[in-house]
Amino acid sequence: MKTYTDDALARTIYQLAAQRMQAAGKQMPCSEAVFSVMTGAAPDGVSYRQIGHLENADFLEAAYMLLLGRPLDEPSRKTWQSSLSLPKQALQTLVLKTIMQSGEYQKSRIPLTDCPFPLFEGEQKNLLISSQALPERLVRIYQKMPRFMQKLAKKAAGKE
Repeated sequence: MKTYTDDALARTIYQLAAQRMQAAGKQMPCSEAVFSVMTGAAPDGVSYRQIGHLENADFLEAAYMLLLGRPLDEPSRKTWQSSLSLPKQALQTLVLKTIMQSGEYQKSRIPLTDCPFPLFEGEQKNLLISSQALPERLVRIYQKMPRFMQKLAKKAAGKE
Protein backbone atom coordinates (compact mmCIF):
# COMPACT_ATOMS: atom_id res chain seq x y z
CA MET A 1 0.00 0.00 0.00
CA LYS A 2 1.29 3.43 -0.93
CA THR A 3 1.70 5.95 1.89
CA TYR A 4 1.18 9.68 1.41
CA THR A 5 2.16 12.82 3.25
CA ASP A 6 -0.64 15.28 3.87
CA ASP A 7 0.64 17.52 1.07
CA ALA A 8 0.94 14.64 -1.41
CA LEU A 9 -2.58 13.49 -0.56
CA ALA A 10 -3.96 17.01 -1.04
CA ARG A 11 -2.21 17.31 -4.40
CA THR A 12 -3.54 13.90 -5.52
CA ILE A 13 -7.09 14.90 -4.56
CA TYR A 14 -6.64 18.18 -6.43
CA GLN A 15 -5.48 16.38 -9.58
CA LEU A 16 -8.46 14.02 -9.48
CA ALA A 17 -10.88 16.89 -8.98
CA ALA A 18 -9.19 18.91 -11.75
CA GLN A 19 -9.57 15.99 -14.19
CA ARG A 20 -13.28 15.68 -13.39
CA MET A 21 -13.82 19.42 -13.65
CA GLN A 22 -12.02 19.49 -16.99
CA ALA A 23 -14.15 16.60 -18.27
CA ALA A 24 -17.20 18.65 -17.31
CA GLY A 25 -15.84 21.68 -19.17
CA LYS A 26 -14.99 23.63 -16.04
CA GLN A 27 -11.83 24.55 -14.20
CA MET A 28 -10.76 24.45 -10.58
CA PRO A 29 -11.34 27.67 -8.62
CA CYS A 30 -7.71 27.77 -7.39
CA SER A 31 -4.29 26.43 -8.24
CA GLU A 32 -2.85 23.19 -6.88
CA ALA A 33 -0.43 25.09 -4.62
CA VAL A 34 -3.27 27.16 -3.10
CA PHE A 35 -5.41 24.05 -2.61
CA SER A 36 -2.54 22.32 -0.83
CA VAL A 37 -2.01 25.29 1.49
CA MET A 38 -5.74 25.54 2.23
CA THR A 39 -6.03 21.89 3.19
CA GLY A 40 -3.23 22.31 5.73
CA ALA A 41 -4.48 25.60 7.19
CA ALA A 42 -6.10 25.90 10.59
CA PRO A 43 -9.75 26.99 10.47
CA ASP A 44 -9.27 29.76 13.04
CA GLY A 45 -6.08 31.46 11.90
CA VAL A 46 -3.44 31.83 9.23
CA SER A 47 0.28 31.45 9.72
CA TYR A 48 2.40 33.44 7.30
CA ARG A 49 4.78 30.47 7.20
CA GLN A 50 2.09 28.46 5.38
CA ILE A 51 1.65 30.94 2.55
CA GLY A 52 4.91 32.94 2.41
CA HIS A 53 6.64 30.49 0.06
CA LEU A 54 3.97 30.75 -2.65
CA GLU A 55 4.60 32.57 -5.92
CA ASN A 56 2.91 35.96 -6.28
CA ALA A 57 -0.30 34.87 -8.05
CA ASP A 58 -0.79 31.91 -5.71
CA PHE A 59 -0.03 34.05 -2.64
CA LEU A 60 -2.71 36.51 -3.71
CA GLU A 61 -5.28 33.73 -4.14
CA ALA A 62 -4.35 32.08 -0.84
CA ALA A 63 -4.52 35.38 1.07
CA TYR A 64 -8.03 36.04 -0.21
CA MET A 65 -9.20 32.50 0.51
CA LEU A 66 -7.68 32.23 3.98
CA LEU A 67 -7.99 35.78 5.32
CA LEU A 68 -11.22 36.87 3.66
CA GLY A 69 -12.83 33.44 3.30
CA ARG A 70 -13.62 33.86 -0.37
CA PRO A 71 -12.01 33.33 -3.76
CA LEU A 72 -10.33 36.18 -5.60
CA ASP A 73 -13.04 37.76 -7.76
CA GLU A 74 -12.44 39.00 -11.30
CA PRO A 75 -12.44 42.76 -10.50
CA SER A 76 -9.88 42.19 -7.72
CA ARG A 77 -7.78 39.99 -10.00
CA LYS A 78 -7.70 42.77 -12.62
CA THR A 79 -6.76 45.34 -9.96
CA TRP A 80 -3.84 43.22 -8.74
CA GLN A 81 -2.68 42.09 -12.20
CA SER A 82 -0.09 44.84 -12.66
CA SER A 83 1.32 44.27 -9.15
CA LEU A 84 2.06 40.57 -9.72
CA SER A 85 5.41 41.47 -11.28
CA LEU A 86 6.63 43.13 -8.05
CA PRO A 87 9.31 41.36 -6.01
CA LYS A 88 7.81 38.69 -3.77
CA GLN A 89 8.26 40.53 -0.45
CA ALA A 90 6.91 43.81 -1.84
CA LEU A 91 3.78 42.17 -3.24
CA GLN A 92 3.14 40.11 -0.12
CA THR A 93 3.45 43.18 2.12
CA LEU A 94 1.12 45.16 -0.14
CA VAL A 95 -1.47 42.37 -0.33
CA LEU A 96 -1.47 41.78 3.42
CA LYS A 97 -1.67 45.50 4.25
CA THR A 98 -4.53 45.98 1.82
CA ILE A 99 -6.48 43.00 3.15
CA MET A 100 -5.88 43.81 6.84
CA GLN A 101 -7.06 47.39 6.37
CA SER A 102 -10.17 46.45 4.39
CA GLY A 103 -13.66 46.65 5.84
CA GLU A 104 -14.25 43.09 4.65
CA TYR A 105 -11.34 41.82 6.78
CA GLN A 106 -12.54 43.82 9.79
CA LYS A 107 -15.71 41.69 9.75
CA SER A 108 -13.92 38.33 9.60
CA ARG A 109 -10.84 39.10 11.73
CA ILE A 110 -8.99 35.87 10.94
CA PRO A 111 -5.72 36.14 12.89
CA LEU A 112 -2.48 36.32 10.91
CA THR A 113 0.55 35.08 12.84
CA ASP A 114 4.29 34.81 12.17
CA CYS A 115 4.27 37.67 9.68
CA PRO A 116 7.72 39.29 9.37
CA PHE A 117 6.47 42.43 7.59
CA PRO A 118 5.36 45.67 9.26
CA LEU A 119 1.71 45.85 8.22
CA PHE A 120 0.68 48.92 10.21
CA GLU A 121 2.09 52.43 10.08
CA GLY A 122 3.52 53.94 13.25
CA GLU A 123 3.26 51.75 16.34
CA GLN A 124 3.53 48.07 15.46
CA LYS A 125 0.32 46.37 16.50
CA ASN A 126 0.28 42.82 17.75
CA LEU A 127 -1.70 41.07 15.00
CA LEU A 128 -2.59 38.08 17.14
CA ILE A 129 -4.20 40.25 19.79
CA SER A 130 -5.65 42.97 17.57
CA SER A 131 -7.29 40.44 15.29
CA GLN A 132 -9.15 38.64 18.07
CA ALA A 133 -11.92 41.28 18.02
CA LEU A 134 -11.20 42.23 21.63
CA PRO A 135 -12.57 45.51 22.92
CA GLU A 136 -10.20 48.37 22.11
CA ARG A 137 -9.69 49.10 25.81
CA LEU A 138 -8.36 45.58 26.46
CA VAL A 139 -6.07 45.78 23.45
CA ARG A 140 -4.64 49.09 24.72
CA ILE A 141 -4.07 47.59 28.19
CA TYR A 142 -2.34 44.59 26.65
CA GLN A 143 -0.10 46.80 24.49
CA LYS A 144 1.04 48.79 27.54
CA MET A 145 2.03 45.67 29.50
CA PRO A 146 5.71 44.76 29.80
CA ARG A 147 6.78 42.01 27.38
CA PHE A 148 6.89 39.27 30.05
CA MET A 149 3.30 40.10 31.10
CA GLN A 150 2.15 39.98 27.47
CA LYS A 151 3.63 36.47 27.20
CA LEU A 152 1.84 35.42 30.40
CA ALA A 153 -1.44 36.87 29.10
CA LYS A 154 -1.04 34.91 25.84
CA LYS A 155 -0.34 31.72 27.78
CA ALA A 156 -3.38 32.27 29.97
CA ALA A 157 -5.50 32.79 26.86
CA GLY A 158 -4.07 29.63 25.27
CA LYS A 159 -2.49 31.58 22.40
CA GLU A 160 1.15 30.61 23.05
